[in-house]
Amino acid sequence: MHSKRRAALERDERTEAARDAAKRDALRALRLKTVIRENHGAARTTRVEFARGSARTSNLYATCGGSAVTVYDDAHFGDHTAIVAQYAHETTAHQRGGEITCVCFARGEDDEKENETATTRGGGHEFGDAIVTAGDEHGWISVISVAENRVVGRLNAHPGSRVVDADGACARDGFVVSVGEDGFLKAWDVFGGPDGEGECVGTFDVGTNARSVACDANGAFAVTGHADGVARRWNLSGAVSQKSKALPLATFKPRFAVECVRIVDDVLFAKTRDGRIETCDLKRNESIASWTLPNEKYRDHKYTGPACRFGVSSDGKFLACGDGTDSGVVYVYDARTGENIVELQPLRVVGVVHAAAVVDHCRHVFAAYGPAVVWRYEVINVSSDDDAIAGDAFEAVVK
Repeated sequence: MHSKRRAALERDERTEAARDAAKRDALRALRLKTVIRENHGAARTTRVEFARGSARTSNLYATCGGSAVTVYDDAHFGDHTAIVAQYAHETTAHQRGGEITCVCFARGEDDEKENETATTRGGGHEFGDAIVTAGDEHGWISVISVAENRVVGRLNAHPGSRVVDADGACARDGFVVSVGEDGFLKAWDVFGGPDGEGECVGTFDVGTNARSVACDANGAFAVTGHADGVARRWNLSGAVSQKSKALPLATFKPRFAVECVRIVDDVLFAKTRDGRIETCDLKRNESIASWTLPNEKYRDHKYTGPACRFGVSSDGKFLACGDGTDSGVVYVYDARTGENIVELQPLRVVGVVHAAAVVDHCRHVFAAYGPAVVWRYEVINVSSDDDAIAGDAFEAVVK
């Protein structure tokens, strides 16, 4: 019996290794093909965020730039990527409008549940719904239904101060965490409250130097990245003024902010302003791997623009990150070891890549490059005319 079980495990390991090898081959075959010109003028696209945790919505990704949020479908339109929802954060009688500072997906209710009336909870639609949350410069978070293409809830998350970052728990319905310039980390049930338009379920004093946040899949804990190069862990069921746990990210320097953090399973991925990336086992509270993006000597440490954010596949195996220099290169790594799998080169135009994302199947990698341009690298049949075609497409959309 034990020998059969062992043989089955060995077969599974060989299958997984073959699958990973195929993904690595796909990443090495990527070329720039699709160039998306977003509809928010000269504002930089600062986020590219995929929906995680549900196979039904894993094809969706959201971007933000200026006062606009756009949701795209990356899977169901052949070689094209299609807009499925757009939101303009305009000034109205009900809201101040302003710049969108962050965007993330919140998990909707289970589609298999009978829910014909509570449409704001991500259910009640024939083909389901996806929920996007968008923070703004005035401290508000807008809860957006993709199916209805409208705001279904508004949270006064950080009154009078900028929402710095937000993240959704991919295995817990409606759970989102946010950090603001007011120095608080807040946990939200975006479907909660007596009117179903959301309520705060936890507030934590994290200090005004918090620059990034991520929570685990179940919303049990969160990690905040800070301007002094420290990442701290918070128990989301604990007290407001709890003593946080500083995580062992030994290679981070105090003068560079931890500008992006992600959590997959029990692993933290963190990046600092100077291009240092480190991973940490949150169960054992120990460092796993660390590395620095290339071109370190050319990186402008006086750069004051938006954070250069990375993306991680939902299995935690692959990481994509733009270079903080103006080279425009996107690097894809084995997230477990820091091995550089491929360097995706820009075409004709260079600049800082403010956000990058790797799709789980590894046949697409996205990069946000300002103003209002998103690249999609794809596995395509290579011909001598490919570079010229892609270059013409790029110049057409940026003019």
